Amino acid sequence: MEHLTIGEAVRQLRQMHCMTQETLIELADLSRSQLYYIESGKRTPSLPTIYAICSALGMTFFDLVCYMYGEPQEDSGTPSISSIGAPGATIG
Repeated sequence: MEHLTIGEAVRQLRQMHCMTQETLIELADLSRSQLYYIESGKRTPSLPTIYAICSALGMTFFDLVCYMYGEPQEDSGTPSISSIGAPGATIG
């Protein structure tokens, strides 16, 4: 099974949200060339850039990864330590 690249996922999600490149550029504080290189697969975005794009698209990093790998999104966040069942783990 093939998975989407980050660039392919960003382009598809942007289009699914009926968002223009200009809108995403503005909301994620990107340059035109940054988005072009990301969507075309010529560059891999840095982690802060990925988070900015996710925020602009109204999703989490977890949502993006699930979309890229075609996995169902039952939870849109990471599990807390207490939900993992780590012995003696408390959140403070």
